[in-house]
Amino acid sequence: MPEITRLAAKDGRPVVRVHLDGAYWATLPLGLVADAGLAVGQRLTDAEVAALDQRGAVADAVSYGLRSLDFRMASSGALADRMRRKGIDEPVIAAALSRLVEMGALDDRALAATRARRLRDGGYAPYVARQRLDRQGFAKPDVAAALDTAYADFDPDAAARTLLAARPSSAATRSRAYAFLARRGFGPDVARRVASELAGDDAGRREVDVVELERQVRRRYPAAGTDAGAARRAQAFCARRGASPTQTRAIIAALR
Repeated sequence: MPEITRLAAKDGRPVVRVHLDGAYWATLPLGLVADAGLAVGQRLTDAEVAALDQRGAVADAVSYGLRSLDFRMASSGALADRMRRKGIDEPVIAAALSRLVEMGALDDRALAATRARRLRDGGYAPYVARQRLDRQGFAKPDVAAALDTAYADFDPDAAARTLLAARPSSAATRSRAYAFLARRGFGPDVARRVASELAGDDAGRREVDVVELERQVRRRYPAAGTDAGAARRAQAFCARRGASPTQTRAIIAALR
């Protein structure tokens, strides 16, 4: 069994350099060394060495997680990705995340709720807010709970009007207003209705070559008939080209 032949402090930091059988083995947190009761002359089984190695790796990962979160808060999923990029093993990541949750440093539900409120206050509709929270590594139940709370009394028409009132340049024309609202995640009906309020009803709308417009949509958005995201982009494209709601629905239906 290997024997501990030296325990040495390192540069005034709360870590200890551990030597086994006269050779350097690992640097462990001071708390771990004290908790394990390590002492010079102590012999360790292979299982004890492996357990200490694992605990040391988890402690290092926790320290990295705390530094990373201090720099920028993140979800468990996003922090796990950061750890993977550092080359940390999956079992160590799982143990470190659990420890960070126990410490209160990681709270996905609270962070998701905060970011959902921020997205709503920033003028984003639930559709885009959900996409952004998903990309930030939050679990689906946490995303759902955050959106349910943040958007509980959400009035899409009122929110769209407020958003356009604060951005006159985006509301300069109906097509620009529609495109802007679509990018913020408002549905086609809301975007069309609110954008139309800026320019009155559809009287005076220029004649639209529906056949040519359908050809362009087929070329630009071939999946619009089956993919919701592509359909939304195609609807926005049609609105910018002056198509009426009826014409737009007909074009999208023709792609199915």
